[in-house]
Amino acid sequence: MNKIEAKRFDLLKDLTTTHGISGFESSVKKIVKNGFKNADKIIEDNIGNISAEYNLDKKPSIMLIAHMDEVGFIVSDILESGLLRFQTIGSWDKNTLLSSSVEVINRFGKKFYGIIGSLPVHYQTNKNYEVKIDDMFIDVGAKNIQQVKDEMNINLGDEIVPFSNFHYVEESNHLFGKAFDDRVGVSVMMEIGEYFSKNAHPNRLICAASTQEEVGGRGSMTLRNYYHPDICIVLEGAPADDFPGLNRKPQTGLDLGAHIRIYDVSMIAKKELRELVIDTAERNNIKYQLAVRKGGGTDGGLIQTSLYGVPSIVMGVPVRYAHSHNGCISLNDYNDLVELLKTIISEFDEKILGKISGK
Repeated sequence: MNKIEAKRFDLLKDLTTTHGISGFESSVKKIVKNGFKNADKIIEDNIGNISAEYNLDKKPSIMLIAHMDEVGFIVSDILESGLLRFQTIGSWDKNTLLSSSVEVINRFGKKFYGIIGSLPVHYQTNKNYEVKIDDMFIDVGAKNIQQVKDEMNINLGDEIVPFSNFHYVEESNHLFGKAFDDRVGVSVMMEIGEYFSKNAHPNRLICAASTQEEVGGRGSMTLRNYYHPDICIVLEGAPADDFPGLNRKPQTGLDLGAHIRIYDVSMIAKKELRELVIDTAERNNIKYQLAVRKGGGTDGGLIQTSLYGVPSIVMGVPVRYAHSHNGCISLNDYNDLVELLKTIISEFDEKILGKISGK
């Protein structure tokens, strides 16, 4: 790895191994705030968002937004046996959960290792039994409820996060880890902000790290009350579908370039902005891939409808196995996205904005 790649690797490791489900993003926010240290202005709000601004006196304005939260759980009940029931935070596929490792974090920040379990197959009398998330529990190795409460200080509402390894595959330049949705977007945004704190560009750049996206984009609801950018680019860990079992051709795969989303259920990318992004990629020989998603949604769905409307688009790094304990990304796609964003922002001015807005 060269120095830039090593710095990128270290940032991704810090961001993804740090815990922060929706509503518990403060530890991630500390990393982001440190990365914004060279910004012209930093704003923090009461829901936990943090944003940095560069080139305050310039026009037009570009917002990059990426969410800090990850999917996880909270403690919803403590059984007499010492086993824990849990409430999901964000969407989970139940098929990924059984026997998975987690960490339960009490209000003092102490972590307790646990395993997700359910009624074992040896004791299932119904041949058609299908385990549901509500049937599952977490075993933290406690003897009883008193030990959980009095010695472990675990209580209702405590954060539960996936416990995963961070692993680099040198041969392919791939990474395994948790929370790439959307810490990879946050990492890209921080890198772009740092780059343009030192390099000239003809516009005002806003880098916004949002909270609680996985539970309905609540952080972006606050951000849209404060900012009204001329365009918005949502940076995501975009779900990849390049694996067996689909009845259609994959649209988003590893090592195929930056993800550019045309449609999802929350937002349709503005045609003129989409064409700008595609044209920029093609003129500069930057790899990209287009996607039309039948599900999902992002902060962009809320930002684009603020005030008079904000032309918006979703771009990202493909993530295999998003919303599970272990995801996989390619640093090659990460680099393509960074280079594409650098070029777009370096060139974006009032004339280009006029073409997008039609004014």
